[in-house]
This record gives sequence, structure tokens and C-alpha cells, in this order.
Amino acid sequence: MIRFNRSQRLGLDLDKHIALDAGAGTGKTTVMAERYVQHLLSHEQRATHILPMGPREPLSGHGSLRSPPRQRTEQKQWMGLLPSEVVAITFTKKAASELKARIRARVGQTRARPLHQDDLNGIYDPRVREQADVEMLLSSLDEAPISTIDAFLSQLVSPHLDLVAVHPSREQIAEERSPLLTQEALQSAWRIRTISDALEAGVRGNVDAFISARNRLAILLGGQERAAVVLSGMLGKSLFVEEAHHAMVARAASNGHDWTGQGPMPAEVLLDMFLEPVKDIAIQYAQHLQGLLAQWTDHFLAYSTDYILPCESEINSTQTRFNHLTHLAREPLPENPAECIQWVWQIALASTSWSQLANQDKPKFFPKGTLPQVNHSNGWHPGLYGKSAAKTLSKNVRDVLHEQSEVLAENLREHMNSRQGTLVRLLGKCAFLLDPLSDLPYMPEECELRAHPVEPIFEDVAPSGNLRISSELQTSVLNDLLLVHRGCQDILALMKAQEGVHDYDDIQRLAADLLLARCPDIVRHTYPHEVVQALDHIGEEPWFDQHIARAMRLAGEDQKCFEDLNRRYAVLQILRRQFRAFIIDEYQDTNPAHFRLLSRLWGTRRLKPDEPERPLGPWDPTVCIVGDMKQSIYRFRQAEVTVMRRTVAAIKHANEMESVEPRLSHLRRENHGRDPRPVGAGGESGSFIVGTEVQESSIPSQPWEHVEFAFEDDESAINLVDNERMNRRMLGHIDLTSNHRTLSNLMDTMNGMFQDVFASRHYLLPGDWHAEHQHLRAARETEQQGVLEWLLPLQIDAVEPSLELDEYFDTFTAPEALNTHLENELIAARLQALLSQQPTQVWNAEQGSFTQLPAQSSAVLPEDILVLVHSRKHIPDLISRLQSRGVPVMADRQGALLAQPVVLPLVSCLELLAYPQSRHAALTLARSPIMGFNDAQSHALMTQEYEGTWWQKIQHFAPTQHVRRLAQHLEHLAQCGAVHDVFDIILDHSDLFVAYPDDTSRQNAESLCALFVNIGNELGHEPAALFNRIKDLDGLGNKGPSAITTPSGGAVQIMTIHGAKGLQAPVVVVAGLFHAGKSDSSLAAKSNVLVTPQVVAGRINPWSSRDRPDDGLWEFAKRIDHAQRQAERRREFYVALTRVKDRLILVGSPNRSADIDPKTQELVLKVRPSLKTMGGMLLDGLRGLSHQNSVQDSPWLLEDDEFASPLATYTETVLSLDPYSLSRASKLGIPTLEGIHIYHSPQCFPTLQTPTPLQQWHAIEKRMHALSPPVKTPMPAQTVNQMMRMPAHNLDSSYSCPRAHWLTEVKGWNPEPLYFFSPNPKKAHKPPSRFPEATTFGTLMHRLIEIGLANPAAKNAPPVSALPPAWVYEGKDMLDDEETIRRVMAEEGIGVENSDMELAKVTAKRLAEIGRLVREGLLGEYAKGGHLHGYVVEGLRTELPFYYVNKVEFSDLYRTGFSVDGPVALSQVDHVDIVFDGRADLVLALRDDNGRGFLQVVDLKTKGCRDDFNPEDSLNGSALQRYTGDPMNPQPSTRAEKSILEQHKLQLTLYSLALESMEQRKPESERRTILPPSLLMGASGRILQMNSTEYEEAKATFSQHLEWMAQLSATPETVQEPPALDKDNNHICKSCPFSRGDIRLCVSEGETLGPHSDNEGITAFDQS
Repeated sequence: MIRFNRSQRLGLDLDKHIALDAGAGTGKTTVMAERYVQHLLSHEQRATHILPMGPREPLSGHGSLRSPPRQRTEQKQWMGLLPSEVVAITFTKKAASELKARIRARVGQTRARPLHQDDLNGIYDPRVREQADVEMLLSSLDEAPISTIDAFLSQLVSPHLDLVAVHPSREQIAEERSPLLTQEALQSAWRIRTISDALEAGVRGNVDAFISARNRLAILLGGQERAAVVLSGMLGKSLFVEEAHHAMVARAASNGHDWTGQGPMPAEVLLDMFLEPVKDIAIQYAQHLQGLLAQWTDHFLAYSTDYILPCESEINSTQTRFNHLTHLAREPLPENPAECIQWVWQIALASTSWSQLANQDKPKFFPKGTLPQVNHSNGWHPGLYGKSAAKTLSKNVRDVLHEQSEVLAENLREHMNSRQGTLVRLLGKCAFLLDPLSDLPYMPEECELRAHPVEPIFEDVAPSGNLRISSELQTSVLNDLLLVHRGCQDILALMKAQEGVHDYDDIQRLAADLLLARCPDIVRHTYPHEVVQALDHIGEEPWFDQHIARAMRLAGEDQKCFEDLNRRYAVLQILRRQFRAFIIDEYQDTNPAHFRLLSRLWGTRRLKPDEPERPLGPWDPTVCIVGDMKQSIYRFRQAEVTVMRRTVAAIKHANEMESVEPRLSHLRRENHGRDPRPVGAGGESGSFIVGTEVQESSIPSQPWEHVEFAFEDDESAINLVDNERMNRRMLGHIDLTSNHRTLSNLMDTMNGMFQDVFASRHYLLPGDWHAEHQHLRAARETEQQGVLEWLLPLQIDAVEPSLELDEYFDTFTAPEALNTHLENELIAARLQALLSQQPTQVWNAEQGSFTQLPAQSSAVLPEDILVLVHSRKHIPDLISRLQSRGVPVMADRQGALLAQPVVLPLVSCLELLAYPQSRHAALTLARSPIMGFNDAQSHALMTQEYEGTWWQKIQHFAPTQHVRRLAQHLEHLAQCGAVHDVFDIILDHSDLFVAYPDDTSRQNAESLCALFVNIGNELGHEPAALFNRIKDLDGLGNKGPSAITTPSGGAVQIMTIHGAKGLQAPVVVVAGLFHAGKSDSSLAAKSNVLVTPQVVAGRINPWSSRDRPDDGLWEFAKRIDHAQRQAERRREFYVALTRVKDRLILVGSPNRSADIDPKTQELVLKVRPSLKTMGGMLLDGLRGLSHQNSVQDSPWLLEDDEFASPLATYTETVLSLDPYSLSRASKLGIPTLEGIHIYHSPQCFPTLQTPTPLQQWHAIEKRMHALSPPVKTPMPAQTVNQMMRMPAHNLDSSYSCPRAHWLTEVKGWNPEPLYFFSPNPKKAHKPPSRFPEATTFGTLMHRLIEIGLANPAAKNAPPVSALPPAWVYEGKDMLDDEETIRRVMAEEGIGVENSDMELAKVTAKRLAEIGRLVREGLLGEYAKGGHLHGYVVEGLRTELPFYYVNKVEFSDLYRTGFSVDGPVALSQVDHVDIVFDGRADLVLALRDDNGRGFLQVVDLKTKGCRDDFNPEDSLNGSALQRYTGDPMNPQPSTRAEKSILEQHKLQLTLYSLALESMEQRKPESERRTILPPSLLMGASGRILQMNSTEYEEAKATFSQHLEWMAQLSATPETVQEPPALDKDNNHICKSCPFSRGDIRLCVSEGETLGPHSDNEGITAFDQS
């Protein structure tokens, strides 16, 4: 059995829902794959006992199974689940592929029979009856729903698009097109002026309200530009905006407000949102605070005559801070929690200065035990004398009094700055700004702290003073934002529909509509309003269907609505029946919308009478979620810990409800989980073990094994889990804590650090978005010890660096060097030393010098190293420094593709192609590595006179002959319109990749070329269109196409922490620790809109000339967002560190400058790290480790830290480090961690040799000069052959107009008329035919001849040479037989049920008429056995298949290619085999009067048999009905007959040559002579035959034409462009697609290209 630890085995329990809380490196993917396989193999599980089977339709592909059906269990009889019934959701496509590969490999290991000794990978499983069942499961996996959530939803929606999509589309929008389309939608929204404009743009609903709301936003958000930024931010998060809107509507309903999302929201909903986090504690908190405040005020009131009254008298006012606080302390406390939080804010406002409140996380309330001094009071006097001003009291009394007041004030500060206090104060401020419940009677009216409300109607001139956004204005703006956002969505939806594309947001909306998670958009405007509202209110438990039941009750009287809703609900029920189990990976990154959609599939399915009753719990399928809350780092997708926490609670509740399920009692054992895998052979013979283990086992045989909840994973010791974990396991919450990735000493160190990192003391605000610490047990079995390093870049005594080019520029000596440059330089030096196994040294304070450390024990390869960065901004600098030291490196992304150096020359070339007169493009291209002009040559190009285009000027001034040839060839390609070939030539033949030789640059260049092709496919391949789109994309900046590369082997990888999710590496470098998180708050608000799961907040400022008004909603959203972002940053820190296997290198410094203490010689640096950064977490984590382990004299502890007391907030300190001492003892209290290696300077790597750029250049020059000029010996061209397949009908068309064929095959033109300005004349001017299409009619006539023509073989027997049976069949004359004609038409769907019976009637009549003509003609006479023109027919063959190869040989035909040295022969073409594979309509076997045998091809033509055929009067019918002379004479008698025979002479010749080829393969005595071929004209029934001379000429023409065709196919560049046809052949042009239509692309000699006149277009068509 695959060996799992206890927790992993508990994760395989299929009898309950499971929540796997999987820490980093605990093997969750392996458990998921095994759980999936057990779902397939286990007959005994929850899903098989209490759920009906799914549809179980045979999957496509089963026909290719090797095993016969009798050896396979039928799908409907398979006792486990099928892959189609188990949904596995992963976060990325890569993870989905990896999971499917693991599942496939594991299923493939399964054996239905006991193992052979040489079967090392097999696993015998007695539950599998036959090995063919394994094959069936493997085949079924191909279509199994193992994918990302987006792909799964798309697969779910695709079959039902017509049910939910207003504008169905099956094409995903291009990644680069999406932001441009959003931009265009916004521009369209601003251009709307009238209601008709809005309707035309696509706005639905109340159009007038949309226009008014948009205009208001342009004013309230500070102008159209700022409003556009806000709306753009919302459109980029449309689904999250909808989620927030959904949450607001639900909150309003829960509070009893009848607000349905239309119109301004009641302000009480926002106030309730502010209150919710503290609703249960607000009153209790305020009560305690009031008690403390009363003590403080009473303390001073006892001396009011000394402190208060004189002060009031002095300022002549009682409106003071002290009186305000006294009022709050003495008045009864509000009983409403909403009032309590505002009451708390009023205390905060009065007890400290505004600068403290605005800028400090923990303000200094009641400074020095009193109130802010007058000069810091912001116009609100304290009303309380300071210590020195109370002159009426002695100094001793004042000292005692203020000592006591300081104690009371400290109690207040501690209470107000507690986590609860901080949260209550913040929410109170937000509520007070939105809707103050007090007018602050003790605050002066003129006080600058008094905020005056901005109402919906305001003055144009900005008022002075402090302002706040009123609740009326706030709710109005919120409503306008949502309304305009919906309108912009409508516009965007129409634009996408017009382009026929959709995006993932659209798929998610369609999935919500399909699963009835809301009212479907397609019926939103047709369903009654109350039904729509009911469907939109799905509730907090989305797996239930109460909202649908409510909607159905409301729709009862509307029969149409009721039936439609029932139909949609039935589809949902069908979808639910498909799936019996779910496994969802990376669940911590699931957002609320995805959770809601998935859980819609977990609800009740419709049961049939004989199916088992549904489960006792709320969910039908067995659900397993897998995640790690500590790795939730995708808040930008609205993924939050909260979603997983709530789902875990739901799983535990569901399992508790099902704990008494009687149908599963035989599978369960108290205090145990169940591992469903058989032990031994499950009671049968054999052994269930992996092939690498011993064959016999002492383990007793049993069908499964129970696993106790009580024990830890470590099987080497008996350790019990605590009661809390025991209870969690019983309810399906399984934590995987055995880390198999990281070495034990590093794991122990990280455990201690993360215990502090996730400690509640770091919470900015309390909430359920915080992750909790999980202790991971190091389970990697090895004696190896990990290494912890800190690259701490410090500048000590920095001086100006040398500017000499031959001296190395030491970044660490440059005072102006940025911190990131210092870090990157140190990383480059460290990795160079690590890869080259060079010795390192650290500063030794005891010796006052560097001391060498022991050498590393093992070699490290570049691919072993993973560098993690928090931002891509400085990746190019890091790559440059690593490459300068010879370290191979690649980054997965490097920012915008269009900003990459290798891309810029290619864009310049495109600009010159688009705008050939552009000086800018010409100069940029010339100066680029593509052309390599220097300054002098560029100056000459721009200033010297030279007639010609810029391409020709570049050729004239080209620095080398090679460049001249390159420019000449590029100009030629540009003139030919071969845009993409231009860039292929540049990549292959210019010096672009000499200048940018790294693999990253090559991938970026290829990505750009692929982008050009994609844009060309969308817009057409016109250079100007391509360049304009590229300019638009460039204007998007970072929102444009990204420079994404695939890291190749043998290189250091650089990626962001988000990109490294799920990866691991032996060496991990975490860079930029003290930068990560610094700018979080500014980044969050840069779009002036915050979208949270609860609400949308836009920054309101009607006056750009002044500061923004205070905004309660914005303050709330910003603070909550900041707190959640800080919590996520801690989780990012966890993700970054836990990627490591062997060596962890931390990079960053809290202070770039440091000194060496003259006494101790230690490195001394001032430290005050921002606790927002990972660096702050690192220092606090090291401090926490020392504190946990009571390490004496630890440099990581602060001076005031005491082991007996909890740690306080990290404050500014001086860090004194002795790196050598710390390399021997880390002072962290981790026994297994020998030390931490601290490298602070490049001097720590003394043996590294880093050449300067000048030295590198000299070395290159030296190597170049040492090279001898290459001797160019032409390589012999390789001889090649080519095969060319060609349909027979192409022969005559390509011969009649070689130019049309050349345009199609060489130029790639589509052979269709271009109807650009007017409707297709074929449809607009020609009356509709009464008959089937010409091709269909021809098929019918061919088939009638095939089965209705009589065979005279019996009459004219015996033949001169034996004929095959197919030639001498008994054929009766049924050319006008009604039943035969009916049968022929039925084969083409004519005359069958539900078809056009009138069409069938006229078609049958016409087929009979033509059949009679054939009977009366020469062929009919031959078929009767007649003797005509010296021949009788011995037999005939209809639809004779042939395969004919015509070999065209060449002697001096070469394929050449471009090179900068001139054309080069790539290969020599020896011959081309032209292959014809087809069928001849009819072949007659004849005998002449001398007894000789012959064969003749007869090809049927039905031209002139449809609408222009006149059965009554041939003279007034088709030209091919008319003839002169004897109808039995096979020679053409009219111009029309001669013309049609000429038109098809090569096709007829081919058929005859194919017959000759077949006859040549027979013995000579059996061969028949081939007669010249003939046509059977359906319009007259006549046979038209070539004479011998015409046939010989046709064979010569055939040979010449095939030679031309072969050369054109093999070497098109050697074939001259065919000229236009002369005037005599103008009739051919009129039937050519390139000459028809509105635009004539090709014409005969003397005619004009371009637009057709209307009359010309119609005439050309009619004549054709």
C-alpha cells in the first residue's frame, strides 16, 4: 500500500465530507490524487450508498479500447464512481495537468491480479475485476472534470449557452484585447449625450437615470478623468462589484429594509455594516471606558477652582474639551451599540490632538495625564490648566496630582489602544463622519475639527473649513456608481457580442444564471419584478433552493414565467445528478462567488422512485476541500481566509448531522476514520501491496482499515493529539502537519518565527480574516542540516567610487546607490560564490576582521535556486547583475512586453512598415541592433540628400554589405505584403540576438511576433492596423501584454511570491524583505475606488482645488482593507519561507548605513522597521524566537523585553551584531540550528573575480582578433523529393487562368468574390432556383446514372478479355423509374419527411426528363447492346476509383533561401510526385469489329439542366440542349459543345491516363486500348468525344501544365508571376471570383482594377 501518515489516511475517508487543512509541504497533492482514485475504486463509500448514479453515458473514445467489451464492466454496473462523476478543481492549469497526470499514473498502477515479481510498480487491488476495467477508467479520465474553476464553469455552461446567453459566443477574448475593449467601453459611455445614443451603445434599463448618474459622478469625483479612473477600477473588478452589491442588498433585507438594490441605499445599512464587527462588545467596552473616564474627570473636578474655572474664565468660554469629556462621563451611556461606538469616538476626538489621531496607530491619548496643549488643540481649547499654570496649588500637591492623573490616563490609553478599542474607535469615527448622532455642543462652531456636511446639492465654489460627506450624498454616490457601472457593463457586453467573444467574467455570470444563483439576465426584463427579486436573494447558504421556491410561488399566476423557471430548475437538477463527489484544491484562494457557484451543485438532486433517500445533511455529493489558510494570498481576486473558515464550519456541521446516518453505520467505528484501501487482499487471495515490497504480508486481510483520531502522525512515538484536534478530526477537519519538504532545523526555526508572525498581538484590527499558526513537524528523513543566511547589505564608510572604466564599480561604495541595488549586488555575489563553491567569510568582531566560514558541503546547480521578489520592478537590475557575474538566470515575467529592450527594435520596424515616411521609425530602426548604424552613419542617413524611400536610404548608407542585403530583402518582403516574414527574417538573420543573446530575449521576441499574428488575424494583416493596435496596447502600461517566459533548465529562476505558490527549491532567496509592504496603502487606493466583499467605496471630492472631505465609508473601507492587506502580507511571508528545502537566504536591511563600534567592533545599525514589511516580521520573528526560548544576551531582543512578560510592539532600537559569533550560535534557542550566516558586504566573498564591462569588452575583442576569417565552403544542397496532391477539377481551372491559381497558392488569396459595399449580387439580383444547388443536383444525376443505367454485358458476351464482376453486373434501365429517383433523392434528404415537397416534385420530374434524354442518346443505345460507329459495349463501370501518380522530374531546380551573404541553395528538387486520387463517372469497355478491346472514359456534366433547361422547346432552353446533325454522332456540333469539351480536356485526359496506367499493370495480352475520352451532356443526352489529334495535343498540354504546377509547388519563388489574360479570354475572367464582386482584384488585359459599377457587377454575375 502507498505509505501515508495518519493524517493523510484520515484525509482518504470517503464516508464524510473532509476539510484538509494542509500546511506547506505536507503532501496534499498526493492525498488528493489518492482520494480521487479511491472514489473510483471503492464500492463502499458515502456516495455509492446514499446517492443515485449519474447519467453514465458511454464516453467518446471507448471504441479504441484494446480490451473486448465482455472483459470490461459496463459503466452502469461499475460499483465505484466514474471519473465523470468526480469533480476536481485546482487553482492553475499547471496544477490541473499535474493532478490529472498523478491520477492517471496511480490508476495505471492498479492490477486486477496478484503481482508478478518483476512488476515493480504495480498495486494489486481485489476490488478491480478485470484489467480491462483499469483501461476503461484511464480512457474515461480524458474527459473527466479535472480543471480550474474557470474551465469547469465553461464546460458546465457550454451545452446550455442558448438557455442563458443573450449573445452566445464560443470564442475567448484575447488577453491583450480585453483592457482595450474596457477602455473603449468607458469612452463610449462618456460620449453618450441622448437616450438614443445610450440605447445604441447597449445600455439597458433606465437610460435616463444612467446619463444623469454619469454626469453627477463627473462632478462629485473631481472631473471626468478621475471618474473614469474610478469606473475603470470597478470594471476591472466587475464580478466583485456585483458581489458587494449582492452583500449590501442581503444586509438591507436582514435589517428589515425594503431596498432591492434600486435607488439610494438606506444609510442605516452602512451604519449597520460599521457596527457589525463590534455589535456584541460595544456596550460593554463603552461601559468600562466610561468608568475610567469618570475617574479621570472626577480627579480634576475635585480641583476645579484651580484647573478648570480659571481656565474657562481666561478664555471666556465653556466650550472646551474637558467639559465635553465631563459631559460624556456623567451623562447616561447610550443603550444602542451604534450610539456607543460614536460615543467612544467623541472621547478619542477630545483626548488627543488631530495629528495623533490621523498619523499614529496608537495615539497618545490624555498626554502627560491631561489634554493636548493649546498650540496642539486645533482650535478646541483643552479647558484644563497645565501643571505649571495651576498657581493656586503648591508644587508638591501638583506633582502628586499629576502623577495620579498619569496613572488614570495610562489606564485610559491602555483601554483605548487595545485591539477592541482600536476597532471600536475606528468604526465610531466612520459612523460619526457618515451620520453624527451628536452636534458636539461643547465644541466651538469655528473649531477646525468640526466637520460640516457636504450635501447632494452644493455650491460650485469650494467652501473653507473641515468637511465631511453626508449620508445622503454618500448613498447617492454609491447608487450612481453602481448604476453607471451596470450601464458600462451593458456597453462592454454589446461590444464583446459584436466581436463574438467572451471573457471569464461572462462565463461566471452565465454559470450563475444556469445554476440559478441569481435571476438569469436573459429573462431579467421579462420575469415579473417580484420573481426577479426572489431569485436574486439566494441567502447565506447557497446550496439551498428556498429562493427558487419563493420565486415559483410568486410566478404562479404567470404561466409562461412559471413554466420557464421550472424548465431551468429541471436543468439544474440534471446538472446536480452528474456529480457525486467534489475535491477542491487551494480552497483558501476561493472567493465567495466561486464558493456560491460550486455549492449550488451540492444541493438537492431530483430522485427517481427506486433511488435511495437523500442524505441527512444539507449536501448531496461528498465534498472535500483542501487548503491552507496561511497560504491565502490572492485578495486581489477577493479570495479571503473567511471563505475557507466558513466552509470548514459548514463541513463540520454537515458531518455532525450525518453522524447518525444508518446506511453508513457498517463502515464506521467510534473515534476512527476509515482508510478505504484494502489491506492484504480484502478477504480474498493475493496481496495488496506495491510491487517493490515483499510479496507476502503478515498484515491480516481486510477490506479496509480504520485509523484512530487520537494519535499524531509520528509513528516512532505514541503521541496523542489534544482534545480540540481530536474533535476537529471527528467532524472531518483534518490537519496535515508533517512537512516532507524542509530540513528539520530550518523547519524548527520557521515554526518559532511563524508562531510570532501569526500571533494576535500583530492584528491591526480583529477579524476572521487572520490565519492561525500551525506547528509543522519536520518529516523529511535525512541527516542533512539546513542553512539559514541573511544578506544584510550595509554601507560602512561609503566613499565616492572610482570612475575609471577599467576598475570595477563597487555599488557598496556609492553613497547614492539605492537599497535595491545594494541588495541585488549582494544577491549576485552570493549566488556566484554558491554556484562556484567559493569560500565565504563574515565579519568577526572579536578579531576586528573577516573570518572564513567552512566550505559548503555539496554543489549547487543554477536550477536549484529560486529567487522570490515581492515586485517585478527591480527584476531587470537583478538579472543584469547576475548575468554580469556569469550566473544564468531567467524570470517568469519581467513587466510589460512592449517595454522589453529586444522588442523595441521590432516595433520600430513595424512602424516603418506602417508609415514608410516616418523619420522617427527609420532612425530608430537604423540605430537598433537590426541595422547597427553608429552615430556618424545615423547622422548621414538623416542629413544627406538621397532620392528614394527610407528603406532605400538605409540600403545606401548601410554600414556593411550584409546590412544592405538585409534591408533590401526586408523592403522586398514589405512590398509583397509579407509582414510577418519581415520579422522572421529579422530574428533569423539580423544581429538582434547578438545584442540580446539570452533566452529570455528570444522568448520575448517570439511572443511579440505571435502577438502580431493574433492581431493580424483579428484586424487583417495591414501594417498600419497592427502598429496602431500595438500603440494602443503600449498605452495600457502594465495592463498591456506581459513579458511571460518559460524558465529553461540550467538557470536561476526569479519570480514573485504569488508565482512561486506550490513550488519548492533546494535554495530559496527571499529578496526585498524591508520593501515588501511599504506602499500597500497607496497602491490600494490608487484607482480611487475600493471594492470589498461588503461594499464599494469611491473617493468623493467635488472640488479638486482643496483637500478631499472626510468620508466615513472610504475611511471604513480603507482601514479594513489595510488591516486585511497586512494580514495577507504575513501569509505571503509564510509562503515565501516555506518554499525552501535546504538553504534559506533572506535578503534586506532595515537601514542601509551602519558603523563598526570602536569598542566592540560589532556591526551597529539603527533599526526601526515598518511592521508592515516582511523585514519587520523577520526581526519580530527572530525576537519572538529568542523570547520563546528565553535566550540570554540575544541581540534580537529589545532592551525592555522580559521573558516573563508578553512582547510589546517593536520599537526603534540599535542592533549590534557579531556575524561570526552568530554563525556559530544563532541566539535563537534552536538546538539544531548551528548558526545564521550574515553577509553584509561583497567583501564577504573575497575570491570572486568580477570583470568590468570594459574588461569584458577587451576580452571579447581579444578572442575576436584571435579568430581567423572563416573559409566559406558551400555545402552541397540536399536532394529532396516532394509529393503534391491535387483534385482533378483543379486541372482545367488552373490551366484556363494560371494567374488565378498563382494568386491563390502563392499569394494566399481567398478565392471568393469581395462583396464589400453592397449585398451579394448572387443573392440580391438573381431569382432563387426552383431546384437544388448545382452541386447537389449533379450528385443526384450521377447517382441516377450509377444505379439506373442498363448494362449490356450479357447481350454482347463474351468479352474479348475478361472483365471484373463489377463491370458485368446485371443492370436494368431505370433512368426514369419513379422509385429509383425517389431513392436517389432520399439519399440527399430530398422528398423525405419534413422536407420541401414542392422541391422534391420538380426535381424528380427533371431527373426523369434527363434520364430519358440519356436513354435516347448514344449512351442509351450502347446500353441497349447496340452496334454504333463500329463498337459494341461489353461492360461498363460506374464510379471507377483510380489512383494516379504523375512523376515530374527536374535537373537544376533549387530551393533557395535568404542570407545576408546572398541567396543560398537550401536543397535540390529531384522530382515532384503529383498524386490524383478520385473516381471516374463512367468507363465503357468496348469491342470493335475486328475483335479488339477498348476502354473509354465518359464524364457526366449537368450544366444547363436546371433553371435554364426547357423540356418543351430546346431551341429556347440551355445552349447545351441545342445541337446540329445526327444526335448519335459523338463529334461536337455547336460552339457551346466545343467550348465545354475544351474546358474539361485536362480532366478527361487525366482520367484516360489513369486508365492507361491501370492497363499497363496487366499482362500485355489482357490490355485494352484507351480511346479518346468523352463527355455525357445531361442537357441533351449526347456524348461528345475528343478526336485522336485533340487527345494527343491534350496529353502534351497536360504534361506541360503539370510541370508548371510541380515547379510552382516545389519552388514558387522560381516561377514568374503569370500575366493577366488577354481580351479574347475575358469570358474566363467574368467567371473568376477575383474579378467578380464589388472590388475587382484581378482583371483581363486592358481592364481596370478596383470597384465595379452596379451594372457591371450584375452583368458579370449573370454572364458567369
